[in-house]
Amino acid sequence: MTDHDPHTEAEIVELVRSIDARAPAQLHARIEALVAASSPQGERASADRARRSPVLRWGLLAGAPAVAAAAIVVLVVSLAGGGGSPAGSSRLTLDAAVALTLQPATMGPPAEDPRQDTQLKVAQESVPFPYWEESFGFRATGERRDRVEGRKVTTVFYADAHNKWLGYAIVGGTPPPPVRGGQIVRRGGTVFRFLNSHGARVVTWLRDGRLCVVAGHGVSDQTLLRLASWHGVAA
Repeated sequence: MTDHDPHTEAEIVELVRSIDARAPAQLHARIEALVAASSPQGERASADRARRSPVLRWGLLAGAPAVAAAAIVVLVVSLAGGGGSPAGSSRLTLDAAVALTLQPATMGPPAEDPRQDTQLKVAQESVPFPYWEESFGFRATGERRDRVEGRKVTTVFYADAHNKWLGYAIVGGTPPPPVRGGQIVRRGGTVFRFLNSHGARVVTWLRDGRLCVVAGHGVSDQTLLRLASWHGVAA
């Protein structure tokens, strides 16, 4: 490769082929097909494919090989998820996070942190989960860890003696996924948002820039707010 920006068809094709080999096989196959189509030997096959492909049809009607090469670059960006944004920077939705709080635990309950009796010995990116058993009667019953749209999500499950349960998920990565709608309550400078999702009552807020999601059944908004804003773990 040369160290200047590609301008000719040959340089663009070389650029495309120099892309990391770990790109999806589907991407490589479609690029090779477009390269072959832009060659003289592939013109007849291109005419047939162009009737079914808006990208190829546009390139052939323009009558310029460089246009076909440019279409390849467009295809690379679209299939490889271009744009330069970090994976999962905004694609994970609140509904997806809530869904994790309604799934079964895959690990045993985390223990209380002996160094800090208001926290459990589990955290998501240095944001710890609260120890609620002594203050609220909600004991940790299990844990699960997932990766959704490039983000790590840790969920801890809680239950009380009256069969009320909660799932508490902390979504990794910044900026946090956007959350809109619902009822807003402000307490101590923190914005708490109440919504319904997947048949559960949900409260969301930010801690150290990470999205926190608590969902449960049979738990009032007042209790959710008390738990979420508890001084034992700073909001």
